[in-house]
Amino acid sequence: MNGNKLFYIFACPLGANDSKIGITGHPEVRLGSYQNSYSRRSHQACFNLAYWGPARAIEQLERVIKQRYNWHIERDGRGASEWIYDMDPNAIAQIVDELIDGFRFKIQKIPKSHLPITVDNLATLYQKYPELVEPKHIDTGTV
Repeated sequence: MNGNKLFYIFACPLGANDSKIGITGHPEVRLGSYQNSYSRRSHQACFNLAYWGPARAIEQLERVIKQRYNWHIERDGRGASEWIYDMDPNAIAQIVDELIDGFRFKIQKIPKSHLPITVDNLATLYQKYPELVEPKHIDTGTV
């Protein structure tokens, strides 16, 4: 992602009031991994909310969230699964917004007009924010 990363939040696809958070430098790969768990006919993998910025700032944001709200994060299985119980993506986004402001992280919120992020709208997102992807990966849809 050209030295940048994406911090994402998505709702539990099975309807629980839980959310997953994470970071990625390759959203198409991460979305593809999540999609492999479900038929696209029943659920399309997406990031309901997302933020982008320099990799170091995004990694610091994730670290702060995990330190401050550690008791909200499920810890079953191998390590931390990054599922947050009893919080929808909008509630988490409020916390993220406050942390970004408080720590003055150089992180920007992806506007609602580009959400949710799916594999189907990544090209449009990359055209709007070329900083998110290496130039050779931008598909403009032209020949």
